[in-house]
Amino acid sequence: MSRILDYAGMYPPANLPLDEAFKNFIAYQSDPNAWMLSRFVIPAQRLSELSAFDERLSFTTLGRGGKDIDEFLANLNLDVADIRAFEDTHPTARVDMYETTLPASCLTDKFTANAIVIRAADTLNKNGITVFFEAPFGEGWQARAEKLLRALRKVKDKHVGFKLRTGGVTTEAFPSTEQVAWTIVETHEAGVPLKCTAGLHHPVRHFNESVQTKMHGFLNVFGAGVLASANGLPQTEIQAILDDEDPSNFVFDEIGFAWKGLHVAISGIKSARLFATSFGSCSFDEPKEDLHALKLL
Repeated sequence: MSRILDYAGMYPPANLPLDEAFKNFIAYQSDPNAWMLSRFVIPAQRLSELSAFDERLSFTTLGRGGKDIDEFLANLNLDVADIRAFEDTHPTARVDMYETTLPASCLTDKFTANAIVIRAADTLNKNGITVFFEAPFGEGWQARAEKLLRALRKVKDKHVGFKLRTGGVTTEAFPSTEQVAWTIVETHEAGVPLKCTAGLHHPVRHFNESVQTKMHGFLNVFGAGVLASANGLPQTEIQAILDDEDPSNFVFDEIGFAWKGLHVAISGIKSARLFATSFGSCSFDEPKEDLHALKLL
């Protein structure tokens, strides 16, 4: 769980004002469980609104995006300019990650997908920024994701990754466990890191009344990712981990992590976390409170 949570307090369902979310993030730095905390999530174009701070803080920025390749790349240059201006005026800040959703129109054929991924990765990587690309969710998502993953394979020696949306505020925003399992298999085989966002406030899969659907658990998702990376699991077994709603099946001890008959040692976890990187959450309190309730903290 080290540095696994990117704090996204500005986003649903928390929807905090930027200044309040940022104050929370600064306060969390002195929390006993701050070792779980990673970056502050903010749109690149709003970096200039942040108040002054002395703490050494890390940020992941969200891109403006665009409806087509030209608008996307033009907005990308604006985002990079915003990031560089922010770092110039905030010497203790480190903006080393960027997340963006690619236009669906750029993921209809492999040539366009390759072109936009390579150009965007080059622009960001030369500025010291790792980029996580997201394929728009909804009908046709898997076909778009496949084209994106093929494009990412071509730049796998660079700092790129795949971003998966694991929830939202409506039932339709939640991918199935089959889709999540497919993503874990495909990203691992492609050799690119996986980051998740939304819907992972709680450790274990459960039914949520407010959205009337089952929400993924971060122990399910990252446990599956770590075990898949260490053991080369098939999609069916990964899906079984994702479907599990029994917290007692997720076991941590002095030598590693286990789920039922599968085990990974601490050294394997460290290696796998280079693949299963982090998740964005609008709450830092809920994940740690749930882990305390499960006696895992």
